[in-house]
Amino acid sequence: MDVLQSGLYSDFTWSHSHVFAGDTSQVFLLIEWRTGVIRQNKQSKDMNRCIAEDIQLHLQLGEDVQLESMYGCQGEVLNDRNISLSLGSLSAGKTKQLVLGLSVGARQSGVYPIITALWTYMDIQKQKVVLQPSRTIPLQFSNHTALKYRKGDYRVEKALKFYQNASALQQARGEMQHGNLGLGEHLILRQADQMLLYAIRFEDADYLQEAEVLYKLNGLYRNTFDP
Repeated sequence: MDVLQSGLYSDFTWSHSHVFAGDTSQVFLLIEWRTGVIRQNKQSKDMNRCIAEDIQLHLQLGEDVQLESMYGCQGEVLNDRNISLSLGSLSAGKTKQLVLGLSVGARQSGVYPIITALWTYMDIQKQKVVLQPSRTIPLQFSNHTALKYRKGDYRVEKALKFYQNASALQQARGEMQHGNLGLGEHLILRQADQMLLYAIRFEDADYLQEAEVLYKLNGLYRNTFDP
């Protein structure tokens, strides 16, 4: 875990801690940031106060690394290697997350730096804080053929699936607004059915709740856009 100072913490988790060395790989990086424990009276109104504003995560991509997708954030691509993500504010006791999809080129076996991260934010005194040192996130490359059959990190894949649901909803809403009700409904129900299957397979109530939300939204969208 990376301590960010002033009660802020961040975690970086790869969808796969090892990737195949002999080919270009697509990997996902789950980034989470949260506040630490604040020692104060539980009844204090400060428990929910904003402790960091204008949080930004500045990323530098390693050699032969490309950003393919972003979920849960807005980013400004400065050039082919540098990206700045605007992450808003953070209140005490809250946790936020985002997922980045990256393409990494083939390498020889070994551990290589993939992405370097530097955090900045405005503290409660409205002073800009630059959190040093920056952190480099490595990834291990291997020629072991068993890597092709390894499952991805459960938490990373779960976060990614939920963000993909949000993208599907946005696409479905656009289709329905243009009169393509059948296509829009198909997009939502496909995601909902998939969430239900995951809920059964993994015995995970979060997937079940997500499925129920999608089914309800499908009915709501149908009633809204059906002429």
